[in-house]
Amino acid sequence: MDHLLFLAQERADSAWLALHSSGSQLTNSLSSLKDGARTSLQNALNSFRNQRFGEEVADRVRRWLAHLREVLSAVKPSEIYDRLFIFFVTEVTRTHMYFGGACFFFGGIFGMFVGMRLRSSLVAPQRMRAVVINSYKGIEAIGVVEDVVAPRIVEPHQVLVQVKAAGIDYLDIKVAQGYGRVLRQQLNKYNPNTEGEFPVVLGRDCSGVVVAVGRDVSRVEQGEEVWLAVPFYHPGTLSEYVVVSEEHVAPKPSQLTYEGAAALPYSILTAWDALVTQAGLGPQSTAGKRVLVHAGVSGVGVVALQLVRAWGGSITTTVSTRAAPLAHMLGAEDVITYDNSNFDKELLMRENCPQIPMGT
Repeated sequence: MDHLLFLAQERADSAWLALHSSGSQLTNSLSSLKDGARTSLQNALNSFRNQRFGEEVADRVRRWLAHLREVLSAVKPSEIYDRLFIFFVTEVTRTHMYFGGACFFFGGIFGMFVGMRLRSSLVAPQRMRAVVINSYKGIEAIGVVEDVVAPRIVEPHQVLVQVKAAGIDYLDIKVAQGYGRVLRQQLNKYNPNTEGEFPVVLGRDCSGVVVAVGRDVSRVEQGEEVWLAVPFYHPGTLSEYVVVSEEHVAPKPSQLTYEGAAALPYSILTAWDALVTQAGLGPQSTAGKRVLVHAGVSGVGVVALQLVRAWGGSITTTVSTRAAPLAHMLGAEDVITYDNSNFDKELLMRENCPQIPMGT
């Protein structure tokens, strides 16, 4: 008996589920039909309204064109010319003409002046912090200022870089003493990013992030991390922003920090120029040769020692006594300490060794 009741209950539940499912499907169908009918009716109504609106617009345009045609047909060019001629002959005197010309001239000058002032106020460059000199008095002239003009891109091949870290070189001391001042003065006349001879921003290399690029730049992209070096006559890198030609910029090696990358570019380029461009050395032509590197633990010297060593050459270098261990670590087999020895005599003792003089 219990089994029969269970089967009956099961069939009743199945029938109820089937009925409920059918009811849900019917409800959904009716809802879809209602929504479809409403959408169709709304579309038809909108189409009717749009048609009526289009007809009204077309009718108004036709009436306006008809009115314009009537007005133009009533106008006689000869009457207009006659009236203008009579007006200028009888009503306009020479005084009126002089006064009108003067007003036109001075009004144009005033408008141009106001426009130039307005434009200069709208595009006034931002200011930034930088390490600068305001005279060529050496180290004493170096200072940090807050209101240097921030550079902007003015040529299609230029790159604007936000400086994250910057290096300082011995050359900056020479610049502070007047090195390159004549060339710098001439170039600044044609550089809209400078305000005259001073201030001179120091710094020869840096690392940072590209903020903007000129339309012809293809080597780097906006947002890319870069390192760069600039020549002695170029505005320096010890500032918050710097604008340089794309040929001075390269992607920063990912394994270097900003600080590490900022300390290398100028020294690398100087050492490479001395070894490769000037001395003709390289990976295939240095083995078996002895290279003299002055100031072996300077920025340029450190790079030169390692390059010559990597290319298979022998190194003689000059350093201070306390820097001798570092010079040996960098690959110099022969170290001359110039603070407690006679440099000339030390070199004469090495005459039998092939030498390629190199100044750094």
